[in-house]
Amino acid sequence: MSKTAFTKLSKASQVLIDACKALKQSGCIIEDRYWENLIDQKVVDIFNSNKKNQVDRALDFLASTDTETHDILLEHAETMSESCTLEKDGVHFDCLFIVIPVVAWTRFHIPSPALNLKTQTTLVTLLKKHISATSVEIAIHPQLCSVEQMPKSFDQTHLWCDALARQALNLPVNPLSSPKPPAEDAHMLADTRYIMAAFCVIQNQPIFKWQQASEHFAEQRQRCLQDWQEEALPLFRELLPACGLELPLPDAFYIANREADKRIRFAALSASVQWLQNTLNIPAQSFRATIAGIGEDQIKEYRIGFTFLDSHQVIYGCMWPLFSEEQEETIPETITESPQVLNIIEQLQANGIKHIICINEMLKPGLHEETDEPLFPNPAGELTYISAPDDFDDVDTSSEQFH
Repeated sequence: MSKTAFTKLSKASQVLIDACKALKQSGCIIEDRYWENLIDQKVVDIFNSNKKNQVDRALDFLASTDTETHDILLEHAETMSESCTLEKDGVHFDCLFIVIPVVAWTRFHIPSPALNLKTQTTLVTLLKKHISATSVEIAIHPQLCSVEQMPKSFDQTHLWCDALARQALNLPVNPLSSPKPPAEDAHMLADTRYIMAAFCVIQNQPIFKWQQASEHFAEQRQRCLQDWQEEALPLFRELLPACGLELPLPDAFYIANREADKRIRFAALSASVQWLQNTLNIPAQSFRATIAGIGEDQIKEYRIGFTFLDSHQVIYGCMWPLFSEEQEETIPETITESPQVLNIIEQLQANGIKHIICINEMLKPGLHEETDEPLFPNPAGELTYISAPDDFDDVDTSSEQFH
């Protein structure tokens, strides 16, 4: 069956898969480099062709037939879409597509404003001070984008990388269409915003500030993050007024997106508790939170159901999805052995929730029979639908969402 599916792939996809399998079989770094260079060239050739979905089709095929080779191809597809090499005046530059992420939560609307020239200048100054290496050239897209406005495919990411890198080096640029405005009908109480940028540096030179340290290399990223958060936070407070904010580290496109996706879970919990307090006008200690792991054979996510102290009626719910590297192969005897559950408990307590119940039994995923909305755990360890109290009657909760 897999052989039949393989023959249906394009020649370019077949060659790409073949090279990735050869890399998997390699036994030394010299041979590794040969196959890696070949794979990278094949990936870029596809990005520059008229059949840009061939990488995705190869990945789809490998996802069900060879997960190890799939991960090899995925790594190279991400690397080559978020980076490129450009030449200017006979000098070659390494160029990297950067994302500057912001995690925000609020009772109100989270905007996606354009960046005026003063803001752009300030932002570049802060990036050069805390994030980029000394000789890096920087270009930024003058918009604080929602996740819906970000590149969605490898070839789109590659186009944005190339365009912003050319802008940073003052090279001719093929104009790209601006991202469409975000949908106005979805009122997100917790969401992410991103500024896209490009860093360009002479080939084989450091591109990040933490690469230029003379010692204690592993500590430098955290130091740069702390300095960035301290000095950049006032700027983003002006861009996102009335929002709680967290600034993850600006980094390469894919890793910065993944880190922001992880951090939005903390913001969603904070926003849930704040929204309940403000809507019902009662303090956080009046609520109880129940945490349960959800999955079939292993826990794929945690769900948190909120109730009043004297009731099992779930009045609100929040989800905490797990990333692949966070999923545990065996279910712990007690749920509180999970690092993610400890993160959830700590975040709930930081927002004033004192009464927390942890369900040790893994629950099967459940959806509301009529609306297909997720079910959330009550203190008895049952997944149940959200039943809003009478105090919610005058509140429109249909548009209240979390990223």
